[in-house]
Amino acid sequence: MGSSSDSPERVDGLTGTVVRGVFGKGSKSEREAVWLEADGRRLVLRRKAGPSFADDALDKYVGKRVKCDGFVVGYTLLAERIETLR
Repeated sequence: MGSSSDSPERVDGLTGTVVRGVFGKGSKSEREAVWLEADGRRLVLRRKAGPSFADDALDKYVGKRVKCDGFVVGYTLLAERIETLR
Protein backbone atom coordinates (compact mmCIF):
# COMPACT_ATOMS: atom_id res chain seq x y z
CA MET A 1 0.00 0.00 0.00
CA GLY A 2 1.51 3.36 -1.04
CA SER A 3 1.29 6.52 0.99
CA SER A 4 0.81 10.11 -0.08
CA SER A 5 3.29 12.73 1.07
CA ASP A 6 0.28 14.57 2.54
CA SER A 7 -0.67 11.59 4.75
CA PRO A 8 0.66 12.03 8.30
CA GLU A 9 3.64 9.79 9.09
CA ARG A 10 4.19 9.14 12.81
CA VAL A 11 7.82 9.63 13.90
CA ASP A 12 9.33 8.88 17.30
CA GLY A 13 12.89 9.78 18.21
CA LEU A 14 13.69 11.56 14.93
CA THR A 15 17.06 13.22 15.51
CA GLY A 16 18.71 16.04 13.63
CA THR A 17 19.99 19.60 13.75
CA VAL A 18 17.72 22.65 13.88
CA VAL A 19 18.53 25.36 11.33
CA ARG A 20 17.07 28.81 10.57
CA GLY A 21 17.28 30.27 7.09
CA VAL A 22 15.53 30.75 3.79
CA PHE A 23 13.35 27.73 3.04
CA GLY A 24 12.09 26.96 -0.47
CA LYS A 25 14.55 29.37 -2.08
CA GLY A 26 13.45 30.41 -5.56
CA SER A 27 9.90 29.07 -5.12
CA LYS A 28 6.61 30.90 -4.61
CA SER A 29 6.65 29.75 -0.99
CA GLU A 30 10.18 31.05 -0.22
CA ARG A 31 10.33 32.28 3.38
CA GLU A 32 12.43 32.52 6.54
CA ALA A 33 11.83 29.34 8.50
CA VAL A 34 13.16 26.98 11.15
CA TRP A 35 13.68 23.42 9.98
CA LEU A 36 15.12 20.10 11.07
CA GLU A 37 17.92 18.51 9.03
CA ALA A 38 17.35 14.80 9.71
CA ASP A 39 17.93 11.56 7.81
CA GLY A 40 18.77 13.45 4.61
CA ARG A 41 15.50 15.38 4.82
CA ARG A 42 14.81 19.04 5.47
CA LEU A 43 11.56 19.36 7.44
CA VAL A 44 10.00 22.68 8.45
CA LEU A 45 9.71 22.49 12.23
CA ARG A 46 6.41 23.39 13.89
CA ARG A 47 5.18 22.79 17.40
CA LYS A 48 1.80 21.04 17.49
CA ALA A 49 0.44 23.69 19.86
CA GLY A 50 2.36 26.57 18.24
CA PRO A 51 1.65 29.06 15.44
CA SER A 52 2.14 28.11 11.79
CA PHE A 53 4.71 30.85 11.17
CA ALA A 54 7.21 32.84 13.26
CA ASP A 55 7.14 30.63 16.37
CA ASP A 56 9.68 32.34 18.64
CA ALA A 57 9.64 29.32 21.01
CA LEU A 58 11.70 27.41 18.40
CA ASP A 59 14.59 29.92 18.59
CA LYS A 60 16.17 28.11 21.55
CA TYR A 61 16.71 25.00 19.39
CA VAL A 62 18.47 26.70 16.45
CA GLY A 63 21.98 25.29 16.03
CA LYS A 64 21.29 22.40 18.40
CA ARG A 65 20.86 18.67 17.92
CA VAL A 66 17.40 17.55 18.97
CA LYS A 67 15.19 14.48 19.18
CA CYS A 68 11.54 14.90 18.16
CA ASP A 69 8.30 12.97 18.33
CA GLY A 70 5.34 13.95 16.19
CA PHE A 71 4.03 13.72 12.65
CA VAL A 72 5.59 14.44 9.27
CA VAL A 73 3.09 15.86 6.79
CA GLY A 74 4.61 16.68 3.42
CA TYR A 75 7.74 18.71 4.23
CA THR A 76 6.61 19.72 7.75
CA LEU A 77 7.38 18.11 11.09
CA LEU A 78 4.52 18.82 13.48
CA ALA A 79 6.36 18.18 16.76
CA GLU A 80 4.60 17.01 19.89
CA ARG A 81 7.90 16.82 21.77
CA ILE A 82 11.32 18.39 21.15
CA GLU A 83 14.26 17.38 23.35
CA THR A 84 17.73 18.94 23.14
CA LEU A 85 20.52 16.35 22.93
CA ARG A 86 23.93 16.78 24.51
